[in-house]
Amino acid sequence: MMVAKTTYLNTKQLKSAIKSNSLRAQHEGNRSYLIGVQTKVLQAKYDKASGSDKATLGRMIETYKGSQKAHIAAHKKYAAKVKAEKATLAKRSTAAKVQANKNKIAGKIANNKPKFNTGHMMLYRTDGHSSAIVFMSSVPESEDNTVQVTPNALPKGEPTATHSQQTEKDISITARIMGTDAQQRTAFNQLLKWKAEGCEMTYKGRIYYKHCLFTALHREYNKDETALTITFGLQFIDWSELKTSGKSASSGTKSKTHNKSTAKKYVTTKLGTTYASLADDYNTTIAKLISMDSYKSAVNILPYGVKIRVS
Repeated sequence: MMVAKTTYLNTKQLKSAIKSNSLRAQHEGNRSYLIGVQTKVLQAKYDKASGSDKATLGRMIETYKGSQKAHIAAHKKYAAKVKAEKATLAKRSTAAKVQANKNKIAGKIANNKPKFNTGHMMLYRTDGHSSAIVFMSSVPESEDNTVQVTPNALPKGEPTATHSQQTEKDISITARIMGTDAQQRTAFNQLLKWKAEGCEMTYKGRIYYKHCLFTALHREYNKDETALTITFGLQFIDWSELKTSGKSASSGTKSKTHNKSTAKKYVTTKLGTTYASLADDYNTTIAKLISMDSYKSAVNILPYGVKIRVS
């Protein structure tokens, strides 16, 4: 079977195609409407006619209906093309903005490198949906890697690895934000915004992690210091894919076991995402979602492109 090749269109060509196909869809829709009006007029005449006139009108009505059906199909085809092309354009626009933001972040890091008294530790969004970056001078950085071990007695000879489980990886950092009072406030407010929106963060210091979420944020005021001292906690998120196994090659009676997963699951919000829509999609309640996430309003639309915990 021959598979039609998809022609790649650049952004300019894509915008032109959207305009052209929109006009075609509008034209086909107008033609369908006009033929429908003409068909109703013929139908009224057909109801009053008799003999050969009635037969002639009947054939005309069938022809008009066939033509209208063709125009409706054409309208749907062009409308579908416009929808797909707009989605492609929006995707490219988002990708271009993300790349532009990442380039800006790289430029800011390069410009900050030779500077003194600004700090070279940094925090910024991992997903590239913002070019904002906060530089700081960290004092202590600590990382906790704990393992949960079963308190029960182990059968002799059984592997100990099956009785331990890696828990969350927590990072605790105390840092100083340099600059004027206004610059310090702007930087701290940016951190508050990221924390409130549940943004996935990248932290670069002596510790370097690309997939973290805020767990705490605190600031201290000291009139004898020119820098703003802050303490914040981050938790590393492992975005691993869950794979389901296929058919098991076992003999005898097959039995199904349902193991309830206790792993945390996060999703990225889209335009128009709300707690209500997520509750429907993931078979949970709005109250439970609010209790697990930073956004406490069940009425407002959630921010675009942020990670929301759903289980």
